[in-house]
Amino acid sequence: MKIIFLSNFAGSPYHGMVYGQYYLAREWMKKGHEVCIVSASFAHTRFKQPEQTGKIQEEYIDGIRYIWLPTPEYNPKSSIGRIKSIIIYTLRCRFMKLPVSNADVVICSSHHPFPIYTAHRLARKFKAKLVFEVRDLWPLTLIELGNVSKQNPFIVLMQRAEDYAYKHAEKVISVLPSAKDYMVGRGMEPEKFLYIPNGADLSTELNAKGLPQNYVETLELIKANGKFIIGYVGKIGLSNALHTLVEALALINDNDIVVVIIGSGAFITDLKILIKKLEVSEKFYFLDQIEKDQVFSFLQYIDVAYVGALKSPLYRFGMSLTKLNDYMLASKPIIYAVEAPNNIIELSRSGIICEAENPEALSQAIQKLKNLSAEDRKKMGTLGREWIIKNHDYKILADRFLDNVIKTNDQ
Repeated sequence: MKIIFLSNFAGSPYHGMVYGQYYLAREWMKKGHEVCIVSASFAHTRFKQPEQTGKIQEEYIDGIRYIWLPTPEYNPKSSIGRIKSIIIYTLRCRFMKLPVSNADVVICSSHHPFPIYTAHRLARKFKAKLVFEVRDLWPLTLIELGNVSKQNPFIVLMQRAEDYAYKHAEKVISVLPSAKDYMVGRGMEPEKFLYIPNGADLSTELNAKGLPQNYVETLELIKANGKFIIGYVGKIGLSNALHTLVEALALINDNDIVVVIIGSGAFITDLKILIKKLEVSEKFYFLDQIEKDQVFSFLQYIDVAYVGALKSPLYRFGMSLTKLNDYMLASKPIIYAVEAPNNIIELSRSGIICEAENPEALSQAIQKLKNLSAEDRKKMGTLGREWIIKNHDYKILADRFLDNVIKTNDQ
């Protein structure tokens, strides 16, 4: 079977986020399918970009064929730059001659919905099944998190694309567990919906790479000084609610609690300003972004992992955070400051849950975990690992994805 993914921000373990398309494709490749991912040559989510030549570039990564469409670089903080990149990627999909000759399944992955028109055209051309994969609800995210008007022309066009996708896709697959009612409200037939979360790569531990020597020295020195380490890995954006973690640490009169943050992002400068303002600089360590297969090695040094989010009605549809799978797979207890349905920390009993954007509640959760015995924290981490292996193994999720697509309209 030949599968085409249209995904503006798709990455790989060698480039950085976003990883979902890579892991699904890798599992499908193992089953003998051919997978092609059509992505942009620049994405702010990556730590490494493909070669830029101004032309279509092709690259094979672990057997997966990547087609990189030329798009401009932009500042992650620049809304205009992101919009320009999205528009150019969409136009490249539509008007550049994509080097694809056949497909059985065409998937439009919704970091934004604009490529659905090209995906539908390719599906009709190749008589392939059309799938709309929803990772974020656009334009609702911009409306509810970004306070952008529904009447904004860009939003209007994006809404038309999303509605078009719900109408024409044969299957709508989402990482958001509670998004079905919203999608039905936008015109989707209920039977099209399938929930498949972001998964866990169970080969992570076997394939883990070591950290740079200076990282190892820093982390070992922190451990040698008897510190209780809260770890965070990923993008440093406002939506990750790291500001709440800073505010929580400012409330705790315990210099043995420190936070190590690995990553980069548009909010890092503002975060450091807040840390300095609240006089907690000695409690925070920043390390540059690392490769995906180095994350497991870093997690061996921390005591607990932090996951946070803004308090927003947008999350009423649920969340599926890749970093959460990584933390649980590494057997780390979680501090979960997120308000969303289908709470897997609660389901797995693998951490402590507290109200989003509530520094006092978060400070109490941190101190509670620190005061537990190492054995009790280990039990929490083990429960999380067992749960994630049973429920989020990419091998199982990839099979479920494709099996349901193949069955669509085949009765």
